[in-house]
Amino acid sequence: MVPYNIAFKASTIYLPTSFNVNTNPVEVQVQSHWVNTARGNRMQPQFLGLPDIPLWTQQLAGILPFSALIEFIDVGAKIHLYELTGRIPLWNWPITPAGARLLLSSENIHDACCLDRPSRSAILHCIDGKFGDLYPCNSPATTRLYLSGESDVHYIPNESSNMTAMAARRQKLTVVHFTPGVAGSAHGSRPFALHSLRYWIGRTIGWLFWITLTIVALFCGQYYALAYYLLMPITGLVVRATHGFEARQLMYLDHPAPDRLVVVTNSLNASEWWAFYGKPGLINAILNKPLYRSTKTPAPKTLKWLTQLLIISQWVFAIGSCALQNWNALFISLWIVLCALESAYGYPPENNVHDWLSHDCNVVTNQYQAEFSSRRAMLSALVYLSPDSRDGCTKWIDPILADAEDRREWEAAILSHLKDESKVDNIAKSKYWWKFILEGMEMGKKLKASFPVQRQIEA
Repeated sequence: MVPYNIAFKASTIYLPTSFNVNTNPVEVQVQSHWVNTARGNRMQPQFLGLPDIPLWTQQLAGILPFSALIEFIDVGAKIHLYELTGRIPLWNWPITPAGARLLLSSENIHDACCLDRPSRSAILHCIDGKFGDLYPCNSPATTRLYLSGESDVHYIPNESSNMTAMAARRQKLTVVHFTPGVAGSAHGSRPFALHSLRYWIGRTIGWLFWITLTIVALFCGQYYALAYYLLMPITGLVVRATHGFEARQLMYLDHPAPDRLVVVTNSLNASEWWAFYGKPGLINAILNKPLYRSTKTPAPKTLKWLTQLLIISQWVFAIGSCALQNWNALFISLWIVLCALESAYGYPPENNVHDWLSHDCNVVTNQYQAEFSSRRAMLSALVYLSPDSRDGCTKWIDPILADAEDRREWEAAILSHLKDESKVDNIAKSKYWWKFILEGMEMGKKLKASFPVQRQIEA
């Protein structure tokens, strides 16, 4: 075989030695031909020619798929969301080594979602506003995702003069008001309404990209990338079978009961706090009860070996493309980046959890945020907001502010002010914390006045 350069897009074509070459240009029409790859003399069939990539791009292609696979994909969050909501498209399943350990773990997946298990999430403290019970949240990761994802937050300004003090110890309080939706108004009769428009747009665009890139990889002869693309929906189907795809439900028993307040915080000495306000059964289902799976997954042990095979196959093609240092690596890297962008920005975890709570659990929420000059002022506002304060239920303050003489005097002044604002104790008025009581009471009134009278999910 003697190489002969021909003015043709695919660069070099190998002709037999007996081929008679004239000095005139040779026109060759080829529908499917053999071309040199960027490295070595290995050849592969292709229908569409791709330009040769520069040397620096080849070197980049040698490390990009594996580094992108490690750095950009948060499989732990993806598995958690899939176990909770089932809203992860089939095309969005590149698996990292850390994600493989989670998928192949023998832990019980029925009682809690992936990141809600005690070994994988920091404690989220909850304090009951009536009985004063201090307990850890049963679904801390899910709760944190929801709290960080609410975009429609109503900000309540604090116009107290205490806010101008240089030594002010600022405390941020977010009150989350929960209202159960109308019975029977969950969107089960409207399948498309179970998901937000943002989810449907991201899912559709992802499938269009997947189909387009798969076809391009096929006709350009990038078979490592083609195999990697084909593994995506197959892996998604196996995960669907092993980890389920139906959204979990709250264990909520609707029975008549007055509203209750539960204080939530990452630390008992934190500067950021949340107060969950609503029906005690609903708040208990969100914070205290496990998020049980409604149905069992079919034969997870039987399909475990198939999951292992698919994960190994993904790694083989990703690492193999690194060794080739050609367009295969760039195609695979492009897909990993697209999946990472979809998970982080297209349909982020916070929106996923928010849609689950509103669409699947039929719960309406509002968030109200305010800032206080001190912790005493914030606690005073919480005492005002708690429906059980009128009955003298203030044991929930004990984990935050220890029982002492100063605490008892401050507490008595607050409760007295709640009953009759016109009666002012001159001794209490002379205390340093009196100005914080006034600030807290004023902000408590503003927060409570912002609560919706009635919000329901319309059918």
